[in-house]
Amino acid sequence: SNLEKLKQDVKSLKRKRDAMLERETSIRNDLNSGNIQSAATYRLPLAVRPPQNLSHRQVLPSDAELQRLRNIAKAKQKLQAHALCHGVTSLRGDDNETKFVFDPYVGGKPFGPFVLRMRFLRTQAVLRGHTLPHSVPTRSLYREYFEDAEDHSEQVAPFIRSVAKHLRAFLSRKHQCDQLRESFAEDIRDFQAANQCTAISFSICLKDEDNKEQITISIAMTYDIDGERPKPESLKVSFDPPNTTEDDMESLKEQCLVFYNKRLTEAVVGNEFIVSSEH
Repeated sequence: SNLEKLKQDVKSLKRKRDAMLERETSIRNDLNSGNIQSAATYRLPLAVRPPQNLSHRQVLPSDAELQRLRNIAKAKQKLQAHALCHGVTSLRGDDNETKFVFDPYVGGKPFGPFVLRMRFLRTQAVLRGHTLPHSVPTRSLYREYFEDAEDHSEQVAPFIRSVAKHLRAFLSRKHQCDQLRESFAEDIRDFQAANQCTAISFSICLKDEDNKEQITISIAMTYDIDGERPKPESLKVSFDPPNTTEDDMESLKEQCLVFYNKRLTEAVVGNEFIVSSEH
């Protein structure tokens, strides 16, 4: 009867559903472990396969799809290694979203967590939102890595690395500025940190103990948006009064080169002519 046939169809569909769920779980587990098998490994049981007149592609993932899964597995392994070194972890969130959590340490202090949410749809990685600082050009970086990419899975790891680098660089520059102003509040004047702390300038007053003269050194430097140290040849040093001897000017400029290699406070401390005796 029609009722019996309907019952048989329901049972058949249930068996097929269970088999497909089991296959999906197997593929997901292999993907997470980075151990993608051959297409035959994920073949459905004969009892639940569609009739022979249906396309084989409806049963097995294609070679291109398997390659995409392998790429995703490799990208995930790279992200796991990156997490250990740079404080980035990923986890599955609600609505099939993947959350990348950034917990950078700067100057021995933890910052974060900052979260970036993405959803993976076949060959596309869609940016869903984030809590990163505005100083991190997250959407610009997303367009840079994904806009013209055919297979987004290959771009996920470099994209996350770039976001982490920009985040750490901004936090580092800001932390250096805050630390410098706090440590030398009485020595440093006209401090400015513009454009996400990529343009930093300040002045320091020096006193010559021999002749009691005072010299003001003005220092300015610029940074790349993903840099923690000034850009090469960006350091500018000027003097007031301008009639400072040429030898003194060259000596002071040479000492200021330390800013290229050290954090701001360390560079100031390293130049003993800057730090007063009370420091």
